[in-house]
Order: sequence, then structure tokens, then C-alpha cells
Amino acid sequence: MTSLKEICRGLPLYPLPENRGRRKGIPHAPVRTPNLTAQEKKLALRNALRYFPPEIQKKLAPEFAEELRLYGHIYMYRFFPDIEMRAYPIGDYPCKTKSAAAIMLMIMNNLDPSVAQFPQELVTYGGNGQVFSNWAQFWLVMHYLSEMTEEQTLVMYSGHPLGLFPSHKYAPRLIITNGMVIPNYSTRDEYEKMFALGVTMYGQMTAGSYCYIGPQGIVHGTVLTVLNAGRRYLKAEDLSGKVFVTSGLGGMSGAQAKAAVIAGCVGIIAEVDEAALLKRHKQGWLMEISNNLDHCIARLRDARRNKIALSLGYHGNVVDLWERLVHELDTTGELLVDLGSDQTSCHNPFSGGYYPVQLGFEEAKQLLSTNPGKFRMLVQESLKRQVAAINRLADKGMFFWDYGNAFLLEAQRAGADVEKKGANKTEFRYPSYVQHIMGDIFSLGFGPFRWVCTSGDPQDLATTDSIAMSVLEDSIRQGVTGEQTQGLSVIVP
Repeated sequence: MTSLKEICRGLPLYPLPENRGRRKGIPHAPVRTPNLTAQEKKLALRNALRYFPPEIQKKLAPEFAEELRLYGHIYMYRFFPDIEMRAYPIGDYPCKTKSAAAIMLMIMNNLDPSVAQFPQELVTYGGNGQVFSNWAQFWLVMHYLSEMTEEQTLVMYSGHPLGLFPSHKYAPRLIITNGMVIPNYSTRDEYEKMFALGVTMYGQMTAGSYCYIGPQGIVHGTVLTVLNAGRRYLKAEDLSGKVFVTSGLGGMSGAQAKAAVIAGCVGIIAEVDEAALLKRHKQGWLMEISNNLDHCIARLRDARRNKIALSLGYHGNVVDLWERLVHELDTTGELLVDLGSDQTSCHNPFSGGYYPVQLGFEEAKQLLSTNPGKFRMLVQESLKRQVAAINRLADKGMFFWDYGNAFLLEAQRAGADVEKKGANKTEFRYPSYVQHIMGDIFSLGFGPFRWVCTSGDPQDLATTDSIAMSVLEDSIRQGVTGEQTQGLSVIVP
């Protein structure tokens, strides 16, 4: 087992660690299909080998080329650290400044298997939110941080450490840029190619910036979103007995289940990946799991009738769930859903962020790697079916909103009926949660912002909480609009 001290010494080269490949028993990222030319494959290999001395390159080149062929990217599985990856106490990290130790703590938290979506591929959440592009970068960054002083700044570019630069004690200890792509080349296909080449990566919001804190980072904002949607569109202060249907329990979307219960409603959340469901259930974010739609509908009816707060994870495709709700409407005349949204990773729909209803999860993953063109076609057909069901329920009184995950945009591209009648093509028939639901609160400067208590001292956390509470209380005393006060009242009892 590797120690933190060994991690901070830099790349282990003499001797090289054993290449154990992909580990079993943990989720892995879908196979990427960057469609590189022969020359581009050589360039990807050269870019990966730049981290190693010439005598090591000869041994690593064949296995890196094989990784590129098998997985569409060079992750450098040989250098996956043999350590329990988690956020260790800040005092355990061998370094010269506490700021560096805090950064190291956050990096290891982002890669913790209980946190990360695909830990061995360095993906924290969202299907492609990378911490680093490969494991060599992890080792080098940890080494740089262990050597950094209060008069140096580490500069990062898409996972690649450019080095330690002279600065001063009041300067940032870390500067990060990710995904710096010229707009004319900012397409999905070009990105896949550039990521495979090792020249850019997508860090999402908090994966590549090392400040991801899991569903807890967004549960507060999700609670406010559900409550404010109920207030604004259902005219309801009390959501007990109301039903909220959505999808996604992988990363940030894992907050939806807990938020539904806190808001007092019935939350039914679909998720195709059983591993994600089981993780959220084990962590306490999700109360119940079922793979049977008959059971889900029965539990929904019971909780709705008795006004019981419930979070139920449906192990299956959300399109099946939406279409079943339409079937219930058609056969009983009963609208069983009041609020609806979607938190699949639709910013990444053709690389594992959205799975088509026509196939099971494993079958879809296989098709993604063998026939990405057909996978794309099935995804777009699935999006059209999902929107058709949502539209039918919305026409009967359900309120649906876009959660900023590009669901409506990708549905529009697929040819689904999501355009707002009489408006321009950039406007959709359903609102955005930022603009229409949370805008009043965001306009005050409040939102799903977070801070992390890296010291691990409860008193430090209590101090920062007290400061935040005093700011919110001052704002309420100074006077805000009715809807803004409703949102803030959830924060300040």
C-alpha cells in the first residue's frame, strides 16, 4: 500500500508499478470513440509519453497505445495509486504550506470511490467531469503541491501542470483553466478528439477545480427549487401529497431524492445505473429502490394519498416512467405527477450521459462502443418519446422545468416538440430553473454556493455558518420582495 509521503515524491518510475489494468468492482467510464487518424494516434501517444524519461517510454508506449485502442483515451492505469483514495486529515499531507495541504485533500476527495462517478478514469461527476486527464498528472501535481511555498503559485491547464511560478503570499496558490477551446472548434466531436490527444479536458464546475463536495453541494439549491416551483406554479406552500418526478442519481443529481423529502413531497427518481442507485441508498440520500413500475405506482399512490414524504429510486429508464404515468392518465383519468424535471447528463448525451429507452443499460454501453452512430440515433428517438410523454402530462396540469443540463436543447436537436409557440427558436415551452424559479434569490447574490471546512474542526464550520446566517438575516431585515423572502426563509428559520 502506497503512503501519502510516497504519493508526494512524484511519478514512481524506478521500479515501475505493476500494470493491473482496469480494476473490477468499480464503475468505469464508457468507451470513448474519438475517431483519430493514424497520425493523430501517434500524436496522442507522444503527448502521453512526454511525462516520462526516454528509457521508460519504450516500455510504456505499447500499453498506452493499447489503452487508446480499447478505451479511446490514455488514462495510464498502471499509475493508478495503490492507496485508499479519500480526504485524509489536513495535517497528514507532507507539504510546506497548509494551503497546499487543503488542495491535496480536495483532489483526493474528488477521486474517492465513494464520491467519484468513475474513479479510475478520474471522472468525478457528469459522465465526463475530469479531475485530471491521466494518472501521471495526478502524481506530478501532488509532488508540486508538496514542494510549494507561500511565495509560489501552481498553474494548471486542462489537467496538465505547467509548473510552480514565483508569486507572493497574497497571490492564489493555484490557478486553473480547463477546456480553453476556440469557439469555431467547440463541437462535441472536436472535443472528443482533443481530449484523446491530451490537449484539453472538461472539468465540469467542480471536478477539474478540485472543490466537488457531492450532492450536499446542491441539495440546498434543489430544495429551494422544488419549493419555489410549488409556490409559483402550483400556488402551494405545502408540498405534502405532491409528486415530483425526475431522473438521475449519479453525481450532483443525487441531491434530488433528499431534496424531495426535505420539501415534504413524494419524489420518484429514475436511474439506469444500478451502482449509482445502490450508492445513494447506502449513503442515505434515497429511501427506497424498486425496479418494478407497478410497485412504484402503488407506492406513489399510497404516499400521495397519505401525504407521506418519500424518495423512491426507480431502477430503469425515465422514459418508461413518464410513459407509464401517461398510461395511468389515459386509463384512470388521474394525473399522478405535479412537478417534473430531468437531471441526466444531457450535456454529454452520446457518450454515456443519457441512455436510450430501447436498450438495457449494459446493452446500451456495448452499442456505444461498437456503433456510436446507432447509439446516437436511439438517444434522439428516446428524447422525442420522453418529451412527448412530458408534453401530454403538462397539458393536463403538471409543471416541468429544465435543470440546466441541456435536456431541452438536445431534445430540440433531436426534433422533439419543445419550442415555445410564437417565440424565437432559442426559447422553449418549459422554463429554466435559474431564470424562472430561482432568479429572485440569485438576484440577491444568494445561490448554491459552498465552502469547505478543510481543517475538519467543527468550530471552524460553526464560525463560517454563523457568518453566512448573519448576512442572510441582515438582508431580510433590510427588506426583500415577497418571493425572495419565501426563498430565504427556508435558509433562515
